Amino acid sequence: MQEIAGLRKLLLANLLDTMRTFALVRDTAEIWEEDGLLCIYSGLPGAIFNSVLLTRPVATEEELKIKFDYVRALYKSRRARWSLWLVEDLVPAKLLDKMGQLVDRYGLKLVSRGTGMYAPELILPSRTLPKLDIRPVSAPATRFDFCYVMAVAFKTPLNTFLDVYHTVEYWRSPMRGFVAYSANRPVATACVMPAHGVLGVYGVSVLPDVQRKGIGERTVRYALAQVSTEAGLEASVLESSEIALSLYRRMGYQKITGLSIYNETR
Repeated sequence: MQEIAGLRKLLLANLLDTMRTFALVRDTAEIWEEDGLLCIYSGLPGAIFNSVLLTRPVATEEELKIKFDYVRALYKSRRARWSLWLVEDLVPAKLLDKMGQLVDRYGLKLVSRGTGMYAPELILPSRTLPKLDIRPVSAPATRFDFCYVMAVAFKTPLNTFLDVYHTVEYWRSPMRGFVAYSANRPVATACVMPAHGVLGVYGVSVLPDVQRKGIGERTVRYALAQVSTEAGLEASVLESSEIALSLYRRMGYQKITGLSIYNETR
């Protein structure tokens, strides 16, 4: 396996390109990339698609405060909230331990703490996976079904996802989306972003009533296989929740970093 530091750079680079896709949908969208920060303004007021990421390591609390003061002013001037996607190895452990307290000053709350993972290739399935009809996100119907499954799975208002993922413009990016159907019912989603020599897996969701049946694994494997053939890439990275960690390990992924997401709630 490659050096962990190099793999972390691949994950971060792929993630940065993925976040930039949220600025493709509206003419009012903006991107700022300077002083170790990437800030995406989607043109929408909600925090979910207005992403902020560190692009290089931060050494001190004072340095973080300066950056966050800038970010807060940036989004406040646009009457929008923001979210922080923190690749944890970019922050010293002593700061990471107090991150919740630090970001609370900016109205940010932890919404998920995940694991950044890498696989040079997938391990063959250890079980028989369900047969599904998996379709690329392209036509209006599949775009709507993608938004519907995501909304139900993540307990988020449907319009939040429709504002971005139901647009034609979003899917003109390199991002490829897929919807899995069982008995003609949309049940799962997955996206793959080919960038920087790896395939980034995002937007994995499964309806609650059909979870733990292999549907998510089947959908992710299919999506990766399709984009791998098109892009000529095999290695992949992703961010796993605690619940999905054992699944991704069985598929061949190994932890390379932590990844926490904070949303502005006020």
